[in-house]
Amino acid sequence: MKNMKKINLIVAILPVLFGLFALQSCTKEDGKITVFHSFSTPTVTAPLDAATVKITGTTVDLKWASTDLDGDTPKADVYFGTSSKPGLYKAANAGLSITVPVELGKTYYWYVTMKDANGVMTYGPTWSFTIFEPVGIYVGDFLCDEPAEDYSYDVSFVKGSATSVITDNYWNSGWTGVFALNFTTNTYSMALTNFTANWSGIEAGTIDPATGKMVGNYTIRYKGAIYETGVHTYTKK
Repeated sequence: MKNMKKINLIVAILPVLFGLFALQSCTKEDGKITVFHSFSTPTVTAPLDAATVKITGTTVDLKWASTDLDGDTPKADVYFGTSSKPGLYKAANAGLSITVPVELGKTYYWYVTMKDANGVMTYGPTWSFTIFEPVGIYVGDFLCDEPAEDYSYDVSFVKGSATSVITDNYWNSGWTGVFALNFTTNTYSMALTNFTANWSGIEAGTIDPATGKMVGNYTIRYKGAIYETGVHTYTKK
């Protein structure tokens, strides 16, 4: 009886061991076992994980790598979106790439699930990337310096549009100023703006797209007459 229990135990364990060694789908034909290999775990090709991507249009090509020893045609369910747990974007996508729509300044998450000819799934990790927004570096807290006046003060900018920023403390006077940014010429300008109580101002200068620094000449007028001229240097904190 004890020997019989040992035999039954061995018989029960063998299929489990075989399954551990196989780790893939298989079929049995004419007494022979045929092993089908699943796709390898997907690896990202582009954009690289956590990358900041500069674009000229409104789309990005997602690319990944995954191989199958049986030579199956690549098919993948692609999950993509702005959520860290993206929903299904396209099922059974043919190939190892897909073009997706994107917007400036947004972060996207994506992953793919490969499927072989026998329906065996291979799940990839979640990757992310952020679309570069040129105006983004000019948003935030800056120190504004007026060298000729030996004077400096804090000023903050918020995004007005894809090519402009707005401050509510222009000339440290609580005035609203709108800076138009030109990313082709790397310049900025504030059109002649009428503030309160007969005050007005105008400004123009250069921008540094790497650091966000802005340097420009300004003119402040009171009742139409020039009150002050000088240089503003805005350095991001």
